[in-house]
Amino acid sequence: MSTWWCGSLLVGLLCIQGTAWGTDRLTPEVKAVQKTRPTVVNIRGKKTVRDQNRQYDADTSRQVNGMGTGVLVDPRGYVITNYHVVEGVSNIQVTLPDQRTFDADLVARDAKTDFALIKVAARDDFPTIKIGDSSDLMLAERVIAIGNAYGYENSVSVGVISELHRTVQVSDDQVYYDLIQTDAAINPGNSGGPLLNINGG
Repeated sequence: MSTWWCGSLLVGLLCIQGTAWGTDRLTPEVKAVQKTRPTVVNIRGKKTVRDQNRQYDADTSRQVNGMGTGVLVDPRGYVITNYHVVEGVSNIQVTLPDQRTFDADLVARDAKTDFALIKVAARDDFPTIKIGDSSDLMLAERVIAIGNAYGYENSVSVGVISELHRTVQVSDDQVYYDLIQTDAAINPGNSGGPLLNINGG
């Protein structure tokens, strides 16, 4: 009896708070995520990874599951993502926030900039993201990242612009220029996802 009463009281309090403070809680960040989330997709596939067996001085290969994020940019089903998300991946699978899953084909890629364009194999019209303009970003401006961090689909993290025009060297022959640095949490699985301003662009 007491457990039921506590549960009812908690639900009642939540309802009262939601009614009284609903407008205050609908922040620009919340609105940006609500507007953009339907355009952010999960990308999965399998790729072959080669391992060198030092004991026998031989190469072995194994299948691993790859995962990342993408953004719908065209109602015909075109999705942009990072190239390393789909590099060497067989049977690219794209899952929408409404849990519909489609096969996708790699349409274009640029390894130097780590950019890829894939297309969902479907006839549906899809929601698309509003592309922003990074030229007017400001230091300490509030930004939002959406992605499949650690396999948890559509995870949201919030931070600020820490610096602009960063150069990062990731290997002897791979350098990224003019990057945006943020303190919003970016974890494995976020690759290919959007970084939004509070207008959702």
